[in-house]
Amino acid sequence: MIRIYSGSRGFGFLLFFILGIFLLLLVFFWGITAIMQLLLPLLIVVSYLTIIVFVMGFLPATSIKRLRPALSRYSLLMSYCLGTAAWILAFLFVIRAFGFLGVVFAFFFKYLGFIALAGALAKGAWHVAAHLALWSIFAYVTKFYSQWLLTLKSYGRQRSGNIIDIQAREV
Repeated sequence: MIRIYSGSRGFGFLLFFILGIFLLLLVFFWGITAIMQLLLPLLIVVSYLTIIVFVMGFLPATSIKRLRPALSRYSLLMSYCLGTAAWILAFLFVIRAFGFLGVVFAFFFKYLGFIALAGALAKGAWHVAAHLALWSIFAYVTKFYSQWLLTLKSYGRQRSGNIIDIQAREV
């Protein structure tokens, strides 16, 4: 009788522990969602300023060879900013449109942005679809621009090819 009681007490503790972890994750999930909703208006403004600075400032500044390494670094940072804004908007839209199971599905298949874009188009939320498409496109454009700048000659004449000169002694 004592063993059955101790076994059921252990099972009850395990259930209580799992329920506690689930509730902590739920509160954490709710808190992160609330923080994202507070940050989204700021990220919208910052992302559009980033796009304007990239188109009006970075693309013309590519002609100045000395600025290319710095432009490459900053365009990569712009890519992360736009990608973060697109991800947060996609996350919030999937939560609102499809609920928690939609987020689980999206994370399971690693296509949160595409599911949010398809859902926005299906539900007729054209402004959300336009934001997601624009930010995703510019996130990739700035990332590829950064890589392209690194392939250009930045400081005048460069040596052709990488020559490794190692002096070795035979033993």
